[in-house]
Amino acid sequence: MTSRAPAAAAALAALAALAEDPERHVEPPEGSRQVVDPRYTVVVTPDGRWAGVCALRLPADEAALAAAVADVRALTAGSELVLWNAGSSATPSDLPQRLRTYGLQDPAPPFDPVCAAMVLDSVPPAADGVEVRRIGTFEEHLAGLEVMLAAAEWAPEHAAAERSRARDVFDRRTRRGGFQWLALVDGEPVAFGAADRADAGLFLAGGSTLPAARGRGCYRALVHARWQEAQRLGLPGLAVQAQYGTSAPILRRLGFTEVAQVHTLRDP
Repeated sequence: MTSRAPAAAAALAALAALAEDPERHVEPPEGSRQVVDPRYTVVVTPDGRWAGVCALRLPADEAALAAAVADVRALTAGSELVLWNAGSSATPSDLPQRLRTYGLQDPAPPFDPVCAAMVLDSVPPAADGVEVRRIGTFEEHLAGLEVMLAAAEWAPEHAAAERSRARDVFDRRTRRGGFQWLALVDGEPVAFGAADRADAGLFLAGGSTLPAARGRGCYRALVHARWQEAQRLGLPGLAVQAQYGTSAPILRRLGFTEVAQVHTLRDP
């Protein structure tokens, strides 16, 4: 027992790091550029639509902080959407407020300005009456996309962008193993979930349920399916960033523990 305790603690710490800064630990999308620096991690997608900045360990000195911000902006120049994620481990401790002085702003929906980084390292409850199907065709992928867009307040331009790149996203995820699932009730797709693999665990990269189908266990069924996938892959658990007003309360009931708070800022 004593010999296993340190290993279990290390696995949980790695899972927490994945939840707080997933872009540093998950394999980036095919063709993306990933820059891992002691001060930050930057991922820029090949189509220029998105760039993510995380694992921020920036200097407190104002001149050095300004230089680091300039370095990141040089790396993300030209991207349509640039999101900075400052977790509880980010430095300096007042980093979100200080980044605002450089023009960073709250993100547009469906992104929340603050979310919970959460982990699960024990089996979650299953759900009866819900069929979960691994997405294997482009038509199923489109059904999942429409569920995702209908379940949240997407800005019209962002929804249009998601639809325009649906084929590319499906092809890329299929090559990486196809970590996407649909939940069906009475044969109709009503919920969607995705995940990305990392050495530390499976990161839940999205989960949406149509408003009319909520309260029937669909989200729970999708979490359970992804837990089963993590076990099949020999991974110790699940990690996620959850919105406080929607998925975080559900995940707490399923056994997830909050390990960090993440502030998201958009660089215009």
